[in-house]
Amino acid sequence: MQRSITYPFYIKAIALFLLFVVYESMSSIYLFLPPLLGVIFFYFIRALDKQDIALLLLVVTLALVYEAEKGYLLLSSLVYFSFTYKFIIPKLRQVIECHRCMDFLYIVLAYIGFWLFTLLMQKIFWIELASMDWSVVWYVLAEFMIVGLL
Repeated sequence: MQRSITYPFYIKAIALFLLFVVYESMSSIYLFLPPLLGVIFFYFIRALDKQDIALLLLVVTLALVYEAEKGYLLLSSLVYFSFTYKFIIPKLRQVIECHRCMDFLYIVLAYIGFWLFTLLMQKIFWIELASMDWSVVWYVLAEFMIVGLL
């Protein structure tokens, strides 16, 4: 009788984390690669909806890597994600019933909303603001296609 792997999720999570670190560094070099902020937000919402602590810890770790790579304040994306999940997403779910439309709004909220949140943080703490350009439209469309495959 052969024994299966005891903790397959954690092995996959470590491999995913290592791949994400490599991908994130490559997305800083090659600007046509989306930084996957929308995918992180999508999985953040999924982890909270399913109440999956292991997935939530993985997503928090990936968000911290994203913040460190892009130069944002520590835990700023998690504060924004939590605020959005608690106050904005329930209102959108009352109005919009289309599943794909909600996925698209998650991606748009991740990019545009997080930039507006960092603008607010810049005004409060007098820190440097991250720039926003037209490549965000490409990032939103590419990540919507990625989320559509998930």
